[in-house]
Amino acid sequence: MLTLKLIIIYILISSSIIYLSTYLGYFDKPNKRGIHKIPIINTGGLIIYLFFLSTISQSELNYNIELIVSIGFFICLTGFVDDRINLTPSTKIVLIIIPSIYLILNGISISDLGQYEYLGKLELGKFKIPFLLLAIGLLINATNYIDGIDGILLIFFLSCLIYYIFLIDDIETINLLKFFVMASFLNLILNLLPSKNKFKVFSGDSGSLFIGFFISFMTIELYNSFDIHPAILIWPLWYPVYDFLFVSINRLINKKSIFKPDNTHLHHIIYKKFNRNIIPPIILFLLVNSSIIFLGYKISEISKLLSLSIFIIGFTLFFIIRLLAFKKLN
Repeated sequence: MLTLKLIIIYILISSSIIYLSTYLGYFDKPNKRGIHKIPIINTGGLIIYLFFLSTISQSELNYNIELIVSIGFFICLTGFVDDRINLTPSTKIVLIIIPSIYLILNGISISDLGQYEYLGKLELGKFKIPFLLLAIGLLINATNYIDGIDGILLIFFLSCLIYYIFLIDDIETINLLKFFVMASFLNLILNLLPSKNKFKVFSGDSGSLFIGFFISFMTIELYNSFDIHPAILIWPLWYPVYDFLFVSINRLINKKSIFKPDNTHLHHIIYKKFNRNIIPPIILFLLVNSSIIFLGYKISEISKLLSLSIFIIGFTLFFIIRLLAFKKLN
């Protein structure tokens, strides 16, 4: 009964948001960076957030995850406002840091990065809060970076949620995450509709910022409360982390502002290689992402230190290949 009720709630939320967005003119307009040629509704993040909020209001399943969603309101609001008036980077940083500090001070926090063979436990010590704020801020920004092609952000989000369901053994938390998966999948369908379809919706900054915030604190919570090792939790994050670091470092090398948007992201390049056909990049990302997460998990079962080492080596290879390809294209 609860599932049926939540499906009805999703339909009501999505139809209301789409109607109001159309009426109020909340669109993502075509620009040099965008792949769309006509204005598209960009309030899909509101649909996801309001559904998540409605879900946690129906029953108490996991207090800390419900707290993450509740405080995520301020992140979602920041993204919504940013889509309307383009907030400065410094303003967005402040508006992200404040809710993050609140969650950290209310117990969704860690004091180490796990136990590793030969290294022992990697304690954060007095650097705990600065490290967490830096990691959360970078991951939120990295997640925002991958929202450049239809479907990529939501497939990333779905892969994280499904991975979490696989890792944990608490039935109530699993049920909560299943509802989140349902809503995210339905949003993915709306996201992948043809551009001329009036129900097509982009996640917008409200979606990308909230998803990054939710994933950041879920990663912390899964280690904090479920004792799932960080070497296991890092693998669904490989693409946003790798792409963000490459793009940021490459901009610095070329003496460009790290905050200035461009089309040097891997998904933009692949999209162009497939003659702007969205389906092949989506399928390719789905296959590659699933394979890397699976292999990363299997490696982490063998050795946590090996898992962390390969994650770092993987970025090094990713960076070198991307850098050589970037120079060739230019």
